[in-house]
Amino acid sequence: MVRHFRWMRSTLRALLATGCVAAPVSGQTAVQLTAGATSSGVLVSDGVLHTKLQPAIAPTVGIALALPTGKGSYRVRLEARYSRSTLKVTTTAGETDNLSSLATIDALVIAEGPLIGAVRWQAGGGALFYRPSDNQGVFLAGPTQRWQVMGGAVYSTPITPQITLLINGRIDAHLFLTDVLRARNYAGSQGVRRFSLQVGIERKV
Repeated sequence: MVRHFRWMRSTLRALLATGCVAAPVSGQTAVQLTAGATSSGVLVSDGVLHTKLQPAIAPTVGIALALPTGKGSYRVRLEARYSRSTLKVTTTAGETDNLSSLATIDALVIAEGPLIGAVRWQAGGGALFYRPSDNQGVFLAGPTQRWQVMGGAVYSTPITPQITLLINGRIDAHLFLTDVLRARNYAGSQGVRRFSLQVGIERKV
């Protein structure tokens, strides 16, 4: 029994020590670089033509500035992400055709706080810019911008006193509609969800 309590005290000291080491990381300004992939839902589902328009899985890179709020281990992230992939048209018969490429740019403001252990929650939103390589189809009028909300979690573990490894998973949602779709009398916006997984590094500044 005595040895059991000693083990508990030792474990508690180790956890407290870990917390004391990890806390300053979230209390300092840091720059983050990430790379990964983004999977998007359907942008347009045409019940008349029996087709769906959807971006392929897109390689994604991101840069962010993490700022301490001065309240515990909470931070605010100012983030930009860039993704690019082809547009796919799929029919109900299963036939798929690749159209021109489509780039997306995310400009986000994200709140971040402790969740459990080395995992932290994230929630925020911002602007999503669609940039097609060719002005055709639903993008005949050119680029468009939508508003989005997002949520996710990030796992971090130190590599050196200055550099931390990040693994970030998130989901975001927005309503997709363009001027061309409005002109074609589409009843409403298409709800689109995107999933992304990023791996990167954070450096304190």
